[in-house]
Amino acid sequence: MDNSTFFTHHPLVIFGATGRLASEMVFYALLKRFSNHLVLCGSSIDRLQGLKDEIEESGFGDIQIDLTLSIQEAVSYGGYILYAKSVPGGAMSREDMLLHNAPFAREAGLAMADVKNKIMRVVCVSNPSDLMGLMLLVHSGLRPEQVMSLSSLDTERFRRSLKRRFALRECDLDSVYTLGSHDMLMAPMLDMARVKGERFHLSMDEQEAIIRDVRRAGIRIYKKRGQTAYQSPAVHCLRLLMATDDSPFELPTARYHHSRRYPFTFGSLITRVDSSGCHHLPCCSSQEDMERLDGAFDSIRMMRNRLIEDGFLPAVEEWRKELHEEKEFVCVE
Repeated sequence: MDNSTFFTHHPLVIFGATGRLASEMVFYALLKRFSNHLVLCGSSIDRLQGLKDEIEESGFGDIQIDLTLSIQEAVSYGGYILYAKSVPGGAMSREDMLLHNAPFAREAGLAMADVKNKIMRVVCVSNPSDLMGLMLLVHSGLRPEQVMSLSSLDTERFRRSLKRRFALRECDLDSVYTLGSHDMLMAPMLDMARVKGERFHLSMDEQEAIIRDVRRAGIRIYKKRGQTAYQSPAVHCLRLLMATDDSPFELPTARYHHSRRYPFTFGSLITRVDSSGCHHLPCCSSQEDMERLDGAFDSIRMMRNRLIEDGFLPAVEEWRKELHEEKEFVCVE
């Protein structure tokens, strides 16, 4: 098959490949002709083989599919990486997921360090994705713009809440962003949002209802469908992996950030993802919005400190020089 018909000649490496989100994204990637080389990494060779069988019977043509149980072997291929590995289990708190998934993220990050020049981009969805993204970055030595985690669903959920509540169309809305952490302290930036170019004038009750809608949107999907959302995040992950200068991804995406206001952290701000990676854009809003954003980044900071205390991350003083460079993108209007 002609490799020129694919988005990239680099492999697509997927950790946690047999999980719902990751396996869903495999098929989306094949439909979009992302790469003709897949590296599927998981914890069961039988499940990986079953996924390979299903791919092969789907008629995608001559696709090279390598299977491995080894994080080090998977990383050695380089290319584009979707990191979706996590410990299976029932409902867990964000804190429980942090400590369950941290050993794998540390191992993967250290493995990436050995082949970092072969890696193009890493997208993390292993929860808590902002903290797992931070671990992958610190341990891998990759550039900050190369490592990102999914947070754009929270912005789409904010847009949906506004459209449904006020009977609006997509084209009516502008500057709608949910920033900060991917948890119950995420910050819908109410004062930044515009409808037909004008600021919303919301009562306190409306503000509280919208914030609650956005923060609980994932829980509502779980209750209605009987399962967590995995198709929508798979779509967003593929868009992040395929973002280019000609087709950028312009929804907020979590990445490393170090400033006086939010030092040594990894969270969602206004960004643009293009051919060279994920880049911050200026983010200025009201004092009220910024107080919500402060709370979201406080949540990330506390969990980062827990990773340091438990030995999964080195003390910030030991992080490489590049991660100590302060860059100011956030301000109060």
